[in-house]
Amino acid sequence: MHILFFADHHPDSLGGVQTSLMLQKKFLERAGHTVTMVVSRRYRRNRRLEGMIEVPALPVPPTGAYSIEPSLKLAYRTVQRKLAKMAMPVDIVHIQADMWGAILGAAWAKDHGLPLVQTVHTNLEVGISHTFGKTLTQRVAQVMNAWAASMLGHDAPKNTKDIWAFKEQISRHANFVTSPSGHFAKELVKHKVVENALVFPNGVDDDVVEGIRPVVHEDKNRELDFVWAGRLSSEKRVTEFIGAFQTADLDNVHLNIYGSGQLEAKVRLVLVQLGLSHKVTFHGRLPHRDLVARFAQADLVAQSSVGFETQGMTVYESIAVGTPVFVADPKIAAELPEANVWLSKTPSVDDMARAMVRAAKDIRSGNTKRALDTGDWSVLQSQITAKMIEIYKQAIKQGPKL
Repeated sequence: MHILFFADHHPDSLGGVQTSLMLQKKFLERAGHTVTMVVSRRYRRNRRLEGMIEVPALPVPPTGAYSIEPSLKLAYRTVQRKLAKMAMPVDIVHIQADMWGAILGAAWAKDHGLPLVQTVHTNLEVGISHTFGKTLTQRVAQVMNAWAASMLGHDAPKNTKDIWAFKEQISRHANFVTSPSGHFAKELVKHKVVENALVFPNGVDDDVVEGIRPVVHEDKNRELDFVWAGRLSSEKRVTEFIGAFQTADLDNVHLNIYGSGQLEAKVRLVLVQLGLSHKVTFHGRLPHRDLVARFAQADLVAQSSVGFETQGMTVYESIAVGTPVFVADPKIAAELPEANVWLSKTPSVDDMARAMVRAAKDIRSGNTKRALDTGDWSVLQSQITAKMIEIYKQAIKQGPKL
C-alpha cells in the first residue's frame, strides 16, 4: 500500500503527535508499505526526510510551535506536483492533522476518489483556548469551518463558532475515525463529530524500549529524581507544576525538566523568582531515545496538563520502561495501569503538591509502583500498526465514503 499522511506540524517540532507520526511511518514501512507525509515547512532547521512533502506555512505567534497554511490551494498544488513526480499511485489517505492539514487531506481524498482514515489527535477547544483565549478560539473556529466548507464543497455548519462542527465536516468524509484514547473517543461521539470512533493509542517504539530497564535504587535515603518532560506551552501547565513542587517543599527531591517551547524564558524566570534553582534543573530538549532512557532512570515522570491531552506520550513511554507516573488528569489516569499511577485529586496547585508528597513517601517506603508486567496493557507500535493495516484494508475494500 501507498499511504498518504496529512499532518499540521513538521516532524522536527516537539510533540507527541509528531513522535507518533514518525513511529507509524517507521513500522508501516517495516511491514512493506510506503508512507508519504504532507507536512508544514516551518522550521529553518528542518531535516529533509525521505518520503516527505513540505508545503509553505507560517509560524503562529505567540507560540512559534504551531503553523498555519496561508493558502490551501497553493498547498494542494504543491502536493499534486510532488506526488506526480513520485509516479506512485496513492491507495489510501490518513489524516493525522486537526486543522489545515485535515482540510487538505479530506479534500485530496474526495477529489481523487480515495478511502480516508481520520485520526483526531487533539482537543482543539482546550488547546486553542489555552494559547489564544476563548474569543480568538471562536474566531479560529469560524475560519476553519469556512475553509472546510469551501474546500470540501458543502454548506458551512449552522454554528460556525463551534470547533467540534469543524471536526465533523472532516469526519463525514472518513471511512473510519480513530482516537488515541477511549475518553476522547467518547468526546467525539458526545459532540456529534462521529457516531463511533475506534481507539488506536499512539504507540511506543519497540526499538527504543527494547533493552531499557528501570534503574533499581537500593538506597531509600538518596535524593529522589522527579522528571517533567514536554512542550513548554501553557496547555501543558508546566509553571503550575513548578508551583506545586515548591508548595510540596520536599526534602531531598530534585526536579528535572526537559523540553522546549515558547514558555522557556518564563520557566527559567519562575525558577529564579521562586528560589528553586538548587532543587530544579532545566535541561532543554533531548533526542527521543535519550529521553525515554532518562525516564527509566527516574523515580517518577510527571504530566500536569488537564483536558488537552487525548493520550499523552510521556506517561505511556514511562510505564513501558517500568517507571511510575504522576498525572493531574483523571481521564488520562483511567486508561493507565492503576498500580503505576499517582493521581492528583484535582488539578489545583495544592492538590498536585499533596500528590507529590504522597508519591515521595511511597517511594521512600519502597512502594515505588515499578512494574514492567502491566498485564494486557500494551502500546507497542508494532502491535498497533498491525491493527491499523487491517483498518486500511477494510477502508480500501469499502472505497471512498463520499
